[in-house]
Amino acid sequence: MSDIEQPLLEIIKEHAVGLTAPLTRETSIADLGIDSFSIVEIIYEVEEKLGVDVPFNANENPFGDMATVGDLIDALQKLINK
Repeated sequence: MSDIEQPLLEIIKEHAVGLTAPLTRETSIADLGIDSFSIVEIIYEVEEKLGVDVPFNANENPFGDMATVGDLIDALQKLINK
């Protein structure tokens, strides 16, 4: 588990709507029920709590090709490692 995994899971869990199973790396992003406002809040919290600048364009899908929470964690880890 990376250093950012648990804090990121906590941030996402705060914004997930109707999540019925535990949040894991395998959780589908589509199952989170996160709306566009929540995405902005998550990005703000990630930047503030984890100290990483997350490039974000409101006109694009912020999850890109990401299908799972694990994909999101890995993408964030790459940003931190830059």
